[in-house]
Amino acid sequence: MIIVVSDVHMAERANDPQVKADDDKFKDFLDYIASNQLKNGGDLVLLGDIFDLWRRDFVKALMESEPVISKLTEMKLSGKVNIHYLAGNHDYHMLRMSELLKDKFPFQVTKDLRLDDGGEKFFFIHGYQLEVLANPYFKSMSAYETFSEGLCLAGDDTGNAADKLWETFEASKSALEDLKRLPTDIQGALRSMMNPPDNRLSGSHQTHSMVELIAISKARDVYIGMDREEVLVFGHTHDPFYESENRVVNTGSWKKRPCRDYAYLEISGGQPKPQTF
Repeated sequence: MIIVVSDVHMAERANDPQVKADDDKFKDFLDYIASNQLKNGGDLVLLGDIFDLWRRDFVKALMESEPVISKLTEMKLSGKVNIHYLAGNHDYHMLRMSELLKDKFPFQVTKDLRLDDGGEKFFFIHGYQLEVLANPYFKSMSAYETFSEGLCLAGDDTGNAADKLWETFEASKSALEDLKRLPTDIQGALRSMMNPPDNRLSGSHQTHSMVELIAISKARDVYIGMDREEVLVFGHTHDPFYESENRVVNTGSWKKRPCRDYAYLEISGGQPKPQTF
């Protein structure tokens, strides 16, 4: 049994009642799956953007998320559940934290994951990788990931993270020196990244449609490094869908626009089953 959840965006905004309610619901969800689908063991895949570190001071955000971190640690220590954390664009700094702290970090963070279930092979990514390929601002994965981590570190609870990051890059271009194919309008690209998916991936470039076209493309294995026989599982767009013919699943999000439900994915006997909590 594999349970997959993406784009919870915990602690997205300080002192927001709706964010607090959604975060509490996620804690209830972890309690539920630990007592039900995963009570006899299995895999929990946290598919990125579980914590939202862009709009927040990341230390404060993780402190506010302590009940969920404690629950995840408890699940890991039980020895029954394998917890896999994939870096998203909004929590990309978790990858660096896990690299620095190593065994002391609650779980290993990676950029992709392969798991087998019921004779089927599954390939997991957060999905920002598809946006890089689809978005005219970015074609360089290293540039996008550098900006993503920078936005994690520039957050200050004021909502001016993009401006502050731009000021940092203007003051010292060293962070950009090794990057190739930078956006022509770097400040515009940073502002674009701060928009929610339903705004950022729409507009004249129709990036949202292009993300889905890449996801179902037979050439996706070349673009993102997956094998032809694997089922692609990703999140990021907050828009759930499942196409069995093209072997691709989008998990949706934890009631973040445009997703209206607390969506997650259950994989049992090799079959993906979109669920709501």
